[in-house]
Amino acid sequence: MTGLEISNSSDISNLFESISQIDKGSGLDTVINQYPQIKRNFLFLNLQEYYRQIENNHLLLQDFISKETPDHTRKILSICLTLLFFSKKPEFAVVHEAVEFSKIFKKDKLVNAVLRSLLRTKKKIDRSSQNLPKLFKANIDKVFSSKNIRAYIYNSLFHKPINYQISYNENKNSIYGGKVSLLEKDLHQDCFVQDIGNFECIYAIKDLFQSKNILDVCAAPGGKSILLSSYGFIVDAIDKSSSQIKKFKDNVNRLNLDLEIVQRDFLTSTFPKKYESILLDAPCSALGTFRRNPDVASKIDEKKLLSNQKIQVAMIEKSLKLLDKGGILSYIVCSFHPFETMSVIDKILQKHQDVSLLNIQSDKMIKKEKGYFINPYAFKELGGSDIFFMSVLQKK
Repeated sequence: MTGLEISNSSDISNLFESISQIDKGSGLDTVINQYPQIKRNFLFLNLQEYYRQIENNHLLLQDFISKETPDHTRKILSICLTLLFFSKKPEFAVVHEAVEFSKIFKKDKLVNAVLRSLLRTKKKIDRSSQNLPKLFKANIDKVFSSKNIRAYIYNSLFHKPINYQISYNENKNSIYGGKVSLLEKDLHQDCFVQDIGNFECIYAIKDLFQSKNILDVCAAPGGKSILLSSYGFIVDAIDKSSSQIKKFKDNVNRLNLDLEIVQRDFLTSTFPKKYESILLDAPCSALGTFRRNPDVASKIDEKKLLSNQKIQVAMIEKSLKLLDKGGILSYIVCSFHPFETMSVIDKILQKHQDVSLLNIQSDKMIKKEKGYFINPYAFKELGGSDIFFMSVLQKK
């Protein structure tokens, strides 16, 4: 689609096109940014709700369509359910746009009939159900044994996350860790935006590092680097993504910090020195950010996860080569899938007898044999958190 085509398209067609791109692997933010500014907020909120309700909508539609109904028609109807129940768009406009758009697939009569039937029973439809994508739920159950924690995580998929701002300096009004405050209308001058679980990853391990000189690998968009800097670390920050580096630099400039980031590919680069401290925030599926990126819950692709794992293992291997004896490497991913977390560390420990695991002291994490998971339930009173995995390795 060109910008002009997007501007003239209906909400149904824009949502359909966006979902098609997201289902093929594009990020929600990336897809939204191709639209004119005036359309972005509406589309963003409804795309989030579409993916939050994807399993609920699937089950609801079973009463109105057959197993032979094409996927594109199911997608159109699921979009309509999202708009009818979670937006202020008038019902007649939703039906009209859906019928017109579905003419492309010659399914306008079916779409019209199903939507009319749904509207007749709309008041009787119970939208309180919280059905989860099966693989998503199965992987939560593998990691979290507590019924209370699991129930809390299940529920959190259906609620928008609370946003936090992290103060570079100590903040007397902090609600956690001397730095965390709620993000209200305006971002404070000395603050940057970061999830409270992401903050905990650094807050819990900052005293484990052997040296204040640290290499931050995959550093952009920069939250962890800035937080490390606020704790007195001298950070060598690298990343290969130009778009993420721009966000990093915008934050650094706004905070007026003397913190540089170099654009380079970690795996193909050579380094003139070794480090006693390395932070590796490795690329992953971002499954742990499902509250703000609910599309990840229904896009678990184990082939892609295994591909991620190869990169993650390679990055740890490279980091260990750059690490001095006795040095500390912290491996972090915003995921809870075993392929990207415990399995990665298991592969490293099997191969490297000179590497040991360090304990992390945090009542906001759940300890496993190969590392730790952020426990969102521990932040319940503060609005929950994203789920991160981390493992701290020491080179003997």
